Amino acid sequence: MILKSIALRNIRSYSSQKIDFPEGSVLLAGDIGSGKSSILHSIEFALFGARRDSISGEALLRKGEKEGEVELSFDIRGRPVTIMRRLKRARDSVAQEAGFIIIDGKKIEGTATELKARVLDLLGYPKELLTKSKSLVYRYTVYTPQEQMKQIIMESDELRIDTLRKVFGIDRYKRIAENTALYVRKIKEMKKELAGMMVGIDEKKKELKKKKDELAKIDLARKGMLPLLDTVRKSKEQKKEEIAVLENDINRLNDMRKHLEVHDARLIEIVKQRGANRSELESLDAQIAQLKKKLESIFLEEKQYPPLEQLEKDIKEKEQEANRLSTKRTELVERNSQIKQRAEELSKDIGAKTGKASLSQEKEALYKELLEQTKDKEIVTSNISGLSLKLKDSEAVIAELNANKKNSEELKHKVSSLDTCPTCMQDVSEVHKRSISEQEDRKLKKITAELETLSTEKTRIEAMLKEHNTKMDALLEKERRLAAVKVEMSNFETLKSELDAAKKQHAELAKERSLIVSALERLDMKVIDSINRSIDEKKRILKEMNEYNLQLKEKKHNLAMMAEKEQRKDGLDKLQEKLKQEVKQINSDKLKINEDISRLSPAEAQFKRRKEDLDSILDEEKGLEIRMGELNKVIEGIETQIDMLDKDIDAKEKAGKRLDHLNSVQEWLEKMFINLMSVMEKQIMARVHTQFSELFTTWFNLLIEDEAISVRIDDTFSPIITQNGHDISIEHLSGGEKTSIALAYRLALNKVINDIISTINTSNLIILDEPTDGFSSEQLDNVRNVLDELNLKQIIIVSHESKIESFVNHVIRIHKNEHISRVIA
Repeated sequence: MILKSIALRNIRSYSSQKIDFPEGSVLLAGDIGSGKSSILHSIEFALFGARRDSISGEALLRKGEKEGEVELSFDIRGRPVTIMRRLKRARDSVAQEAGFIIIDGKKIEGTATELKARVLDLLGYPKELLTKSKSLVYRYTVYTPQEQMKQIIMESDELRIDTLRKVFGIDRYKRIAENTALYVRKIKEMKKELAGMMVGIDEKKKELKKKKDELAKIDLARKGMLPLLDTVRKSKEQKKEEIAVLENDINRLNDMRKHLEVHDARLIEIVKQRGANRSELESLDAQIAQLKKKLESIFLEEKQYPPLEQLEKDIKEKEQEANRLSTKRTELVERNSQIKQRAEELSKDIGAKTGKASLSQEKEALYKELLEQTKDKEIVTSNISGLSLKLKDSEAVIAELNANKKNSEELKHKVSSLDTCPTCMQDVSEVHKRSISEQEDRKLKKITAELETLSTEKTRIEAMLKEHNTKMDALLEKERRLAAVKVEMSNFETLKSELDAAKKQHAELAKERSLIVSALERLDMKVIDSINRSIDEKKRILKEMNEYNLQLKEKKHNLAMMAEKEQRKDGLDKLQEKLKQEVKQINSDKLKINEDISRLSPAEAQFKRRKEDLDSILDEEKGLEIRMGELNKVIEGIETQIDMLDKDIDAKEKAGKRLDHLNSVQEWLEKMFINLMSVMEKQIMARVHTQFSELFTTWFNLLIEDEAISVRIDDTFSPIITQNGHDISIEHLSGGEKTSIALAYRLALNKVINDIISTINTSNLIILDEPTDGFSSEQLDNVRNVLDELNLKQIIIVSHESKIESFVNHVIRIHKNEHISRVIA
């Protein structure tokens, strides 16, 4: 396998980048964190898909992006292959989408698992890796991440051996042995089941023999009944044939009797029909005589009449003309009467309205007079308003003076009866009482004088207010009369218009009446009477024509009826003769049928005897068949039991043979096969151990040129380091020495795996991720020798050591700027 190129889109720190891989040694150079290892992870993802334990979709897809993809191109034994895988971010996770693979130019779409299956087939990896999350063969031959370089060395012995078994495929022998042990346990369970199935085989064989003997005995009895049943069946068929012959005779006999009944019924029908025909012939003779009498009584005198249609048309036209003229005259008379009545009404209306119109001048003078009289209404209204205010003010002052008068009188009375002051509690003297009484008297005198003056003024205002109110009532009454006169004057205008219209209509009615009188003179009743006389004459002629036609029609009808009756009479005479001949023929046929019935009558008694014999034979046959059926059911039941016993015995015998076979298989598996698997595993592990130890020592000596240090591999594939003749722990080595141990172990593992698994197609490619961590300058020089010794078509190294650039054929520089990695020239 040779890598050609990889295209990344939204993968880790790469936005969009294509990287070409030349053959030979290639260095991916760049600072720590620049994105070198991301390329290696992408290569593994393109081949095997995302895996939760190492290369998850979440870790690969660039943060903040929804989709990403990797497209890897490589050659397998000269065949060009391109594979493309996609990632898509969902709500809470990143999932693999379907992709495609192109092999020899043929594109195949597929799911992640389907693509992995095709890649494993192309790489020659074991098929069981399809269902496993880790591809150990790829990890220990092509690419091991830098953080896992030393992991296998530091693991426990048991875990390391188990891992190497899986890598070398040797664990299959252990699995075979374990599965064989499980299979042996299954065999033992099957043996117990088979042994249980064989219980009672001898009893079953004895029961089978007993049933076969019983079957032979019953079958012999059944066969002995067959001749008797055959004889009975032959007798039955013979009787059936005899009955069939007699049945034919009886059927003929019944048919004859039916024919005889039909003839008798026909004779009765003919007798009835001949009687009815005789009655009808007598009736026809009477009817024909009556029709002849009617024809003799009808006498028609031939006359010439006008065509019926023309006569009816003339009558119709004359009647229409008479009706039209009569209707027109009636309408004119009625209209003349209406006009006369309306003219009289208009004359009365005109007289009345003329009288009313003469009063319009008087109403107009009255209107002007009332208008003059009501012009002072506003002055009177203003005077009433002013007087009302004065009256109200006077009443308010009078009320106030009366209140003051009442207060003075109460104070005077109160003080006169007071002995002690309620405020200062001192005695009230008579002098003080007189002083207050005189003071209040003066007030009362003044108030009384003012009241008299105000009362006089109030009386005067009330008189003036009454006078003005009376004057206002008179003015309001005149205003009402003024409004009424105004309405009447308005009505006079309307009345004048109506009077003019009435006079005009009266003149028009007089003119129309004159025209109607002239029309009535032209429509004299003599003209209408003349038309009616013409109509009566034509109707008389029409009636006479109808009577003539009716008699003619009756005569023709009677002639047709008489011809029909005579024709019917001739037909009945012929029918009577025909029925007479039919009676003779029927009587002749009946005589012949009676002779045949007498000849076939004995067949009925013979049929009854043969039927009784057949019933007896059928009962005997039924009894034999029932017995045969019972024997057959018994035989069928025994045969079923025998069949079940045969199957049961056969199954038990087969179980015995199967049990013998399983005993042999169990013995071979337990004594030979399991031991063989253990021996094969030990031999292969010993061969792998020897080859692995030699390669490990060789690679380590190439990396560390120190004779004081030597290495080897123990039985658990653990590195043993000896320094100056003493074994030391790997923990006591320097960083460069630890890395050398891990790199030597890795290179040895690569070689052994490629040799053991011959189908692998990745043996000419290796990827080293930071293989020189902690190396000194001298150790870095030794890496050149290692690369030469590897002798692979393609070596990809990831390192930030600038010195390694001089060891490789090609350098691909990776630079990261603003979180985006790019390949720079």
